[in-house]
Amino acid sequence: MRAIQLLEAGSDPERVDLPVPEPGLDEVRVAVRACGICGSDLHILDGQISTQDLPLILGHEAAGVVDKIGPGTSGIVAGERVLVNPIVVCGVCSACRVGRTNQCPNNTVLGVVGAGAAADYVIVPAGNVHRVPQVIDFATAAIMADAVAGPFHAIRAAGVQQGDTVAVFGLGGLGLHATMILKQVIGALVIGVDTYDAALTRATGFGADVVVDARDGAPSKRIVNETDGGVDFSFEFVGSNNTVEQAIRSLRPGGLCTVVGVSSEKANFNFALGTLVAREWSVRGSYSYVSQDLVPHPRTFAPL
Repeated sequence: MRAIQLLEAGSDPERVDLPVPEPGLDEVRVAVRACGICGSDLHILDGQISTQDLPLILGHEAAGVVDKIGPGTSGIVAGERVLVNPIVVCGVCSACRVGRTNQCPNNTVLGVVGAGAAADYVIVPAGNVHRVPQVIDFATAAIMADAVAGPFHAIRAAGVQQGDTVAVFGLGGLGLHATMILKQVIGALVIGVDTYDAALTRATGFGADVVVDARDGAPSKRIVNETDGGVDFSFEFVGSNNTVEQAIRSLRPGGLCTVVGVSSEKANFNFALGTLVAREWSVRGSYSYVSQDLVPHPRTFAPL
């Protein structure tokens, strides 16, 4: 089969020919029809994300058709259209037992640990494939288990409801998907915040009610004025200390800020603890997603 393989960090990946893999116990083989390129793939290439599994087939955003069933596998048949959840968990730890699989201390990610999906075929645990209806094309399905499920998990965990006011800080891939989910699915009033004209224009096209150019460094002031006191929820998709502070400051009293962006910066906010207490702001992190985020009831947004 054809595959895109990284031989060593800091080098370009290579197109190689490898034997077609065989599924083992409780595994399926998926004939890949689409595989996305994620920002984390680029960090694997440059060595910012380390892996001990070199040479490594890259790719963790995938969809395709079940090609072969391994022994002991049930509930899935060859020929079914599926997307791949690349996060492989142990299933037995305390986090897994209560459904918080994103907190499994033993989790691995296909394409980071073990062969990924940038190939004609990928081997996946049977529990990590989810059926895809015919109305969803493979390219769209491929990113649902990463770029869509991550923002959806954050939104669902926060408990956003129809009519709430929400500010989305950072309108890249994750932020734009958050904007679409908040506006088109939930029916929230959405304020998009970024420093790039192109991102602000795209956010408007994807449903943002208002966009705020953050290049003056104080978008929270305009958001508070625009909403007569602040938003109910804010989501930060940048991973910047300054952006997180602005996302918190944009809240109404009692509001919730969810931080999704990741960086190595240490939290250091330029407001008094008394302000945090007096305004009863809440700040939480949101990491990745869980399996139920891929198969939600279409109108269920209860907090986790």
